Amino acid sequence: MADAAIVSAELDRFRLASMGRVSPAFGTAHIRKALVALGDPQDRIPPAIHITGTNGKGSTGAFIRAMAEAAGLKVHVFTSPHLMRVNERIRVAGRLVEDGELADVLADIRRRTEGLTYFEALTTAAFCLFAHHRADLSIIEVGAGGATDATNVMTRPAACVVTPISRDHEAMFGISGVAAIARLKAGIFREGVPAVIADQPAIALGVLREEARTAAAHVLESGDDWRARWERDAFVYEGRRLTVRSPWLGLRGRHQAQNAGAACAALEALGDPQFLPAAMAAGLREVSWPARLQKLKPGPLVGDGAVWIDAAHNPGGAATLAAAIRSSRQVGERVAVVFAAQAVKDIEGVLAELASVADEIIVCPLTDSGGQEGGPGADPNHVAGIARTLGASAKVAPSLEEAVAAGLSRAQGLYICGSVYLCGAALAANGERVE
Repeated sequence: MADAAIVSAELDRFRLASMGRVSPAFGTAHIRKALVALGDPQDRIPPAIHITGTNGKGSTGAFIRAMAEAAGLKVHVFTSPHLMRVNERIRVAGRLVEDGELADVLADIRRRTEGLTYFEALTTAAFCLFAHHRADLSIIEVGAGGATDATNVMTRPAACVVTPISRDHEAMFGISGVAAIARLKAGIFREGVPAVIADQPAIALGVLREEARTAAAHVLESGDDWRARWERDAFVYEGRRLTVRSPWLGLRGRHQAQNAGAACAALEALGDPQFLPAAMAAGLREVSWPARLQKLKPGPLVGDGAVWIDAAHNPGGAATLAAAIRSSRQVGERVAVVFAAQAVKDIEGVLAELASVADEIIVCPLTDSGGQEGGPGADPNHVAGIARTLGASAKVAPSLEEAVAAGLSRAQGLYICGSVYLCGAALAANGERVE
C-alpha cells in the first residue's frame, strides 16, 4: 500500500474508534490523557505562537512563518483544515510532512492511545513531530473555538494571538453570539503570556479584555499597543519598539493589513533580536497562503479566465470578500460567484454579504471533503432558494466544472467561495498543487 493510502487508512481507524466523540465541545481531557502516554510532546516543542479567532488565523500564521523564515529561522506549523492533502496541516521545519513519517507517527499514536478523534490524532501527530525535529519556532492554529480545542494543551505558549471574531461554529459548541464566541476563544490565554488582540467588534473586545485580566495575560491590543495601516499601497506596522514598512503585502486584500499587523506584534512580543525590520518586510512581501483571494493560473478548469478562490465560509469572511470585490471590480464588469457550503454553516448570513456584489450566484454540489470535519454539503437547490430570497440571481449547476463554465460565459470576474473544500476541489480540477 502506498504511503498516502496508509495515512488515509490510519485516519479512518481514528474515525471509527472515536464514533460519538466528534465534537470539540467535549473538551481537552481525552487528548491530554493521550499526550501523557506519549510523554507530553506538546510541552517539548520549540516556542509556540498559538492563534485563534474566526477569520484570518491562517493568513496571520502565514505572515508569521514568512517573516521568521526570512530572518533565517526554521518553523514548525500546524493548521487546519487542508485543501488537497492532509499533509498540508503539518509543516515540519519548513517542509510538508512526508506520507511515510505521518503514517508512522499516526500508527504509533494509535497503538499507545485510545479513542482520539480525527482532529485530535492529527494534533497529537503534529506535537510528536515538532518535539522530535529541531526548529526555532512553532505556529499552532486552533481548529475551532479555543478553550476546548485540542490544540489548547500547551502549558505555556510563547505568545497567543486573537484574529477578528465573528459568528461561526455556534451550533457545534452550543453557544450563541459574539460575546460567547469571544469568551471561548479567550480560553487560550495564559498567565504572563503576551496576548495579541487584533481589531475586534466592541462586544468581543470587551470580553477579551475581561478574560485576559482574569488569566493575567499580557495584552497587546491593536490601536493601543500596536498599529497596522496602509500608506497608499504600502503596509506600515508601528509597535512599541519596532516599525516595519513593506511596499506591498504578498496576500491580496486591504483586510490583510490587520492580519499582518497581528503577526508583526506577535513577533515583536517574542523579543528575538533576529526579527529585524528588513527581514520582516521581506517576509511580508514574499508570503503565500492558498485560497485567500488567490487567482487561479490558466488551466483545465478555468482556461484563461479571471477566476479567484477564497476560503470565505462565514458571514465575516464573506463580508471581507465582498469588500475586496467592490474595491477591485471595474466599471461595468459583471461578477459571478460559484458557491457551495457545508449544511451546518450560516448559509443565509454568507449569501447576504455576497448578494450585493454578485450579478449571479451559481450553486454547485460540495465535492467530497475527503473525510474532513464539518459534515456534508448543503443541497444546491436549497442554497439557490436562499440566494433568491435575498434578491440575488441564482442558478444551480450539476458540478463545479459546469458552474465555472457557466460563470465564465457570462461574467468577466469569477469568484469561487463558500467552503475550503470547494477551493481545494477547484485547485485540483485546475491542475494546481499546494506545496
